[in-house]
Amino acid sequence: MSDFESPPFTAALDARVPAENIVLSHYMASHDQWVCASEASDGRVFVGRAKTEPLARRAAGLRTLEHLEDRAAGKIGEANSELVAAARRELDDQLAELEKLVAKYNGLFPLKIPQDAVLFQVRSAREVLKSDADRPLLARWIIPSLIFIAGAFAEGAIGAYAEQAINALTEFLKA
Repeated sequence: MSDFESPPFTAALDARVPAENIVLSHYMASHDQWVCASEASDGRVFVGRAKTEPLARRAAGLRTLEHLEDRAAGKIGEANSELVAAARRELDDQLAELEKLVAKYNGLFPLKIPQDAVLFQVRSAREVLKSDADRPLLARWIIPSLIFIAGAFAEGAIGAYAEQAINALTEFLKA
């Protein structure tokens, strides 16, 4: 362990990438990584991960900028409803598997958090997903729970499924 510990949160300024609009910034201590999300003007959310928060913010902002430039150039049109629906189903499948694993887990939960609290997080994420909420709301609601679960269970199957759910959420946000 190093002498320097990254803080669990920060109030750092945006990287000033054009179109960057950071809506979430979170440090995952178990992965020693920052996760940031940037919301485009059309509501799509792009995620960046990096060792430092400024780099994660910049990655998310650059993905947002790239999307907006492609849209302005006519390279991408409006979201294909079939792709969005398929990505939403994939995310729900990942959350359902995560819910099963958490419900079956009979070990001690990190930080003595009750199993019911973790189940509530996963079930709430699924309910928000089923409510047809827009993508920015989904990102703000689901990402922190998945990051916590992925970090808290980093060495086991629950953490691996939470990572898969984060990847499925990222794909959904891109659809």
